[in-house]
Amino acid sequence: MQHCIFCHNIIEDQILTESDHFFVVFDIDPIQKGHLIIISKTHYTDIRQIPNEILLDLITIEKKIITIFEYYFETLGIRIIQNNGKIMDKGTHFHIHLIPRYKNDNFWDNQKINLKHIDISLLKEKLNNIQR
Repeated sequence: MQHCIFCHNIIEDQILTESDHFFVVFDIDPIQKGHLIIISKTHYTDIRQIPNEILLDLITIEKKIITIFEYYFETLGIRIIQNNGKIMDKGTHFHIHLIPRYKNDNFWDNQKINLKHIDISLLKEKLNNIQR
């Protein structure tokens, strides 16, 4: 994609590690120390575009990074945040944020959400109809 920062602006020195289909860099506007992003090497705008065999590669690198944080740093765990579709950050493609969580980090203290009401019965029905 012509205007995608991940397709054109990632410098080799920024890459901390990589797999066959993804690379990992520090977030340029971190929420917390150690905030990483896993970026697909191919320009996908939505997880639904990614073939399942490539998603296995994503889960594998996530597990390795989580293990490093929990073994070597005093994290309680890792918050994984992913955008898809119309809420994708402009000028980017598929990526996942890995945000280390620490004791007393006040992560949720400043979250202000305008609640949207949806038909919960319809949601339950649709989820129940997903093929298992």
